[in-house]
Amino acid sequence: MNKHSIEILEFNKVLSTIRGKCLTPYGAEKVDALKPLFVRKEIRLKQQALSEMKDIINFGTPFPLYRTDECRAFIHKTTVENHFIEPKEILIILQLVSISIELHKYNKDDRDNFPLIANYLTELRAFPELKKEIETAIDPDGAIKDSASKKLRSIRSELSESKRKIVNTLNQFLSKQSKQTGWQDDIVTMRNDRYVIGIPTNNYQADMGILHDRSQTGATFYIEPKETVETNNKINMLYQEERMEIQRILKVITKEIGNRSESLISNADIIGTLDSFHACANFSNQIKGNSPIINEEPSFNFLNVKHPLLMLQFSDQSKVIPNTIALNDNRQAILITGPNTGGKTILLKTVGLSILMAQSGLHISCDEKSECGIFHEIFSDIGDEQSIELSLSTFSSHIKNIIGGLHGANSNTLILFDEIGAGTDPNEGSALAEATILYVIERNARMIVTTHYSQLKTLAMEYPELENGSLEFNRETLTPTYKLQVGIPGSSYAVEIAERLGMPKSICEKAVSLLSSGEKSLDKLITSLEEELNIIKKDKTELAEKLEKATQLEAYYKTLTEHLKKEIDSEKEKALADTSNFLQETRREIEKLVAEIRSTNASEKSVKEFHRILKDRENRVRTQIDQSKKKVVIQDVYFVGDAVEIISLHQKGEIDSLIGKDKAKIKVGNIFTTVEIRNLKKTDSPISTSPRKQSNVSYNNEPPTSREIHLRGMTVDEATEKLDQFLDQAIISGISQVYVIHGKGA
Repeated sequence: MNKHSIEILEFNKVLSTIRGKCLTPYGAEKVDALKPLFVRKEIRLKQQALSEMKDIINFGTPFPLYRTDECRAFIHKTTVENHFIEPKEILIILQLVSISIELHKYNKDDRDNFPLIANYLTELRAFPELKKEIETAIDPDGAIKDSASKKLRSIRSELSESKRKIVNTLNQFLSKQSKQTGWQDDIVTMRNDRYVIGIPTNNYQADMGILHDRSQTGATFYIEPKETVETNNKINMLYQEERMEIQRILKVITKEIGNRSESLISNADIIGTLDSFHACANFSNQIKGNSPIINEEPSFNFLNVKHPLLMLQFSDQSKVIPNTIALNDNRQAILITGPNTGGKTILLKTVGLSILMAQSGLHISCDEKSECGIFHEIFSDIGDEQSIELSLSTFSSHIKNIIGGLHGANSNTLILFDEIGAGTDPNEGSALAEATILYVIERNARMIVTTHYSQLKTLAMEYPELENGSLEFNRETLTPTYKLQVGIPGSSYAVEIAERLGMPKSICEKAVSLLSSGEKSLDKLITSLEEELNIIKKDKTELAEKLEKATQLEAYYKTLTEHLKKEIDSEKEKALADTSNFLQETRREIEKLVAEIRSTNASEKSVKEFHRILKDRENRVRTQIDQSKKKVVIQDVYFVGDAVEIISLHQKGEIDSLIGKDKAKIKVGNIFTTVEIRNLKKTDSPISTSPRKQSNVSYNNEPPTSREIHLRGMTVDEATEKLDQFLDQAIISGISQVYVIHGKGA
């Protein structure tokens, strides 16, 4: 990938931002190594792992990553024979050992939601025994603990006793001297690793002991009394034994680390990968990033894409304007025109940077359904890159970059040219720009190019591969909205902006008069198209809002209907259960009465009483059964377009329109009929659109092809319902003339 483009598109700034979020030097190293990939599977795996890490951060238990120092050089030192590393170095290695243990056991029994991250966690080697050994031997400040070994504890215990003993002896010596000489200062100190006392020079006597030192002023001699020589010797010997034991302990720990050096180095690499995903996921959260769909073809369709660095720059991210832009089989190149400071350059950088990020496995600031293909090369010429050192003008600098981009351009190349042909004579610059655009189109490369040249705005009419685009401009406030409009070229609004900034009106009017009639007509056409497009956008937004509300309402009523049906089913089950219990209770009472009648010589009165009770029970049972059989009908909620079945006709159709609350107009094949909603039921079955044969619908005693209906003896309601059914059948059956026999009276 072209290094110049990577720099111009500020990909390194993105990496620098992510690197700052790493907690380990191993993670920072991985982030520095991020670069665009060209194999779809590799990109998708990286993005999937990143998405898993993002879910862990947002919804999971805290991920056990914390700041650690670089320790790999110390690990390598542990492999040297008969060598030991310092306690401070061991403690830095302990950081790696500890974090490896924590990560290895993270959510060990529940990793189904992050399989790729789980693979990394499983590959880590945990060494709890090494952690315990180090923590037993070395305290957090790097000092060797007494618990490091039994021998060390014994040496230090003996050393402590010897120190106590020698201090007592020295204090006794000083007390004796004080009585003899009247000298009151008690000075017990160390010289040459030996305990000594300080006495005034004029009190010194050669037989007091060994003279070790004198003060800088010469007023004090430091002597070792003869009584303490042996104890001092013992203390020095114990110190030497302590040092040797500490070295032995450090050698043992060093060897234990060295035996695991390969695994520990591997752990550092895995932790670096996890840390880099963790940093990238935090970055994704900051820019409201998503993983685009990765395609093989060199194309893209970015929905509401934003520049990631602008998302970080603004505390109110709603100020960053999103844009939707695509290059695909239907659109090879876009020519963007419009005023300065309208956002054209930012849009170019946003597209180029988003592609670099996506191909590097990063999330981009866009909607979820955005797509990004794989480009093998991105060439960009953006901004003013004058080179004083090379004595290159703006135009020359642009041309050198353009030449570099055109060389080797093919169908896998994306070219981003800002203000193409600028910096020279407008006529020649425009001609050169047009020739360059056509060259890129011939090479099948993808291209986004910005320009101020009006002559280029008509190119899209001649070449279907090229489409016009512009950054929307508010004519009332003369300020840019930064919204991309595809299909409409833009005006520069140079005269309007100049007048708004204070240019004399006479000059502006003169400038307008100097414009060619063609330029004036084109500007008027562009303005008209922009106004129409704004109206269409407004209508589209309103329709989308209404559709969303209707969809939500439909979902609400469907849920409500299902809930009511469940409640009714539950009540019916309860009623049937109550009836069953009642029947069982009745049966037990009847059996009891029968037993009484059989066991006693019942009177006629008793038998009649039995029959009365039995009849009463029977009536109550019948009433309860009738109630449990009653069907409570919850009427479905219907919408235009629903597939339904006309119950009385056994015909399937589709709701064409709703008439009031109770009726609907149904389309059955090519026939329309009006029915009551209670005569409908929903169906998921597909509606046949093939030509219908004569209907097989029958009504009670009427044959399918009957042209007569008898309504005599019926009430008005009965006759109306029967007639509606008859006419529906006649229409569907293709009968054009029927006879209605009704009679008089009712």
